[in-house]
Amino acid sequence: MSKIGCKCGHVIVDQTDSLPYKASLLRDQEEDAFWDELRREIAPLVAAAESGDKAAIAKAYGALAPWVSAADTLEDRISSIHASRQTTVYECQRCGRLLLEKAVGGRFVSYAPEVGGYQGILSQASGETDHCD
Repeated sequence: MSKIGCKCGHVIVDQTDSLPYKASLLRDQEEDAFWDELRREIAPLVAAAESGDKAAIAKAYGALAPWVSAADTLEDRISSIHASRQTTVYECQRCGRLLLEKAVGGRFVSYAPEVGGYQGILSQASGETDHCD
């Protein structure tokens, strides 16, 4: 995703990493499936690593090209599992609306805050000293 329009007219730009107005949401209903899939994915690697069986690692993860490490391959698989289970959320920097991805394909639903304006609730520093009702 590169740009999404908010109802207030602001264009939310997503063209880099570590955006303070973007978050990944793992729905509670997806959490168990996420962890189960992750465990299934890494179990063969852990067993092979504990036994020192390089053939088992190759069987579980395929023959790796010399320039690709097993750690990189595992990181890619974990990232894919996370991406398939997470939902993207944006906070409009003008009006503070939250835009939640409704379904795969870029459809978003927006929720307006009770108090108007951008509050940075998705940034790392948000809520550290604030108290919610």
